Amino acid sequence: MTPRPHERPRHDRAVGALLGAPAAAALEAPHAKPHPPPALERLTHAALEELTTREETPHPPTDPTDRAWVRALRALARTGTPPEHLPELDDAPHHDPRGASWKALTRTPPTPHDPAHGSFACDHLVQAVRAAHHAHDLPTALYTGALAGALWGASALPARALRGIGTHTDPHTPTTEALRLAGPTPDKERWPLAPLNSEDGHTFPSFAVPHPLDPHVLLGDMEYLRNNPHAVDTVVSLCRTHPDDAPHLPHHDWLRFWLHDSSAANANLHFTLNEAAAAVTDLRAQGRRVLLHCWAGASRTPAVATRYAVTALGAPLLPTMADMIRTVGGHLDNPSLSRAVAELDGRELPDPAKSLFNGHLPPRRTPTG
Repeated sequence: MTPRPHERPRHDRAVGALLGAPAAAALEAPHAKPHPPPALERLTHAALEELTTREETPHPPTDPTDRAWVRALRALARTGTPPEHLPELDDAPHHDPRGASWKALTRTPPTPHDPAHGSFACDHLVQAVRAAHHAHDLPTALYTGALAGALWGASALPARALRGIGTHTDPHTPTTEALRLAGPTPDKERWPLAPLNSEDGHTFPSFAVPHPLDPHVLLGDMEYLRNNPHAVDTVVSLCRTHPDDAPHLPHHDWLRFWLHDSSAANANLHFTLNEAAAAVTDLRAQGRRVLLHCWAGASRTPAVATRYAVTALGAPLLPTMADMIRTVGGHLDNPSLSRAVAELDGRELPDPAKSLFNGHLPPRRTPTG
């Protein structure tokens, strides 16, 4: 299946590049208001300009070290792979955050991807940022966050970073800016400049039900979020959102994860599912009432609800997964989600429909349009 525009990896990585610096600040200096160096914002914007349509930036900096750093971030965001030879960065002075961030990114060892044991390849993002901060200073960590965000994407940002970003800004603002820079120019009547009106041409009525194992977690859809502003005090979103969907929520109480309901569209699927479930766990530990939702509440929502039940409540995997899908009137149109939740638990699930329902899927909720 050809990825839809918002599902393309370059968009994930472009948004990750702009969110990477504030994410690094949230991780390494969580109690301080971030003040990213103006030069970092200028260079990141230059690197992302027309990212999806041109190999080279249309406005390269004149300074050789600036130009090399822009080339590095642009290559990361375009290809997911660092350039092999950048002597301007390799030979930069020790105190220069451009060279130091490049070295932190490329010299931090890769992380083994072993979801069943809680290890994810994209953990490299946090480790590179931490290495930059420990070896240098916070500005270097911010530069490293931008590079690592461009390498791994917004889908690799941990929940604690997302919540930290929301303490100081609306994450939708840099998300929109990244997509505008990367191109093509967004239609002002469509997401991200306007709220989402349908997904795949489908709309659903407002829907929410209590989590079968925790009544203080609601499993719902986008319309429920929009139409019931006071039903919960925190929200974990698993789909594209817009500030107008929940204008009543403080940004730090609305965690928005980069997760798509399409097979092979999620670069960091295991990590994102695990972090979303961990976010629900942390919010519940604070006594918060949580809405966990996606567009329809039928695919991504039961996947994360299952992971939450398994990790936080000790529920058995397969019966819980089947129960979550039945509870929300869900489906298995995208079996990669169920397989990934099973793999996080150390299980293989080659045929979710057969394993969960003996091939006889339960009734599903139907869209209104």
